[in-house]
Amino acid sequence: MKRIKLEDLDRSVPYEAPERYFDKFPSMMQTRIQEHIAEKENSFTISWSWRRTALVGIAASVVGALLWITYPQQQHSLGEETLSQVSDAEIVNYLKDNQITQQEMGDHTQLNELYSEEDVLLQQLNVDDEDLKKAIQEVDLEENI
Repeated sequence: MKRIKLEDLDRSVPYEAPERYFDKFPSMMQTRIQEHIAEKENSFTISWSWRRTALVGIAASVVGALLWITYPQQQHSLGEETLSQVSDAEIVNYLKDNQITQQEMGDHTQLNELYSEEDVLLQQLNVDDEDLKKAIQEVDLEENI
């Protein structure tokens, strides 16, 4: 590759600027910029394509489906039927069908809390635990219900 020296270059300018061009240049450029800004402010366009429309539709469908699935269903009131209207036989049948034993019912803390006052009463009566267990075994509780 041949080396070029700056001294060897032709220093003549092959073109000339129009007279007073650089004096007028800043004002011309400012005018063009203002015209461009005015055009942008006056024109409001949105370019829609079929892809963008499809994506918006799919996104809206996904959001709607998620809301439909995850939105909790409103629980309506029980109405006229209350637990007091349910017969004892139906309750016993329900417990038998679900195979809930008396032991399981006794294991619940709510029942233990309900009968905590009776424990104090039994302790005050000086009832022996073994005698109490024998009395419970002798009585068939399902027949009394």
